[in-house]
Amino acid sequence: MKEGSKFNSILLDEGQFKELKRKLDLIVRLLSLSIVRDKEADEQVLILSSFGFQPKAIAELLGKTPNAVRIALHRARKKSKQPKVKREVRDK
Repeated sequence: MKEGSKFNSILLDEGQFKELKRKLDLIVRLLSLSIVRDKEADEQVLILSSFGFQPKAIAELLGKTPNAVRIALHRARKKSKQPKVKREVRDK
């Protein structure tokens, strides 16, 4: 048995690698969607962006246009920078 031959059996050819990459990409997309499923639209975009998805990919995942995603992302980032204001409850 040649040195390293046991590893050759697990190497993938280019076609196998592309298919594996496609399947893994699909799994990542499905898991990402399950994480943001119950969130508001702006928050979904912000979370997916933090996972490394580009606006075009987020648009495909959420069924929006890339421009709508960029706007939602801008709005979500702006909203997240605003300090939270405590409201005082006053008795009349």
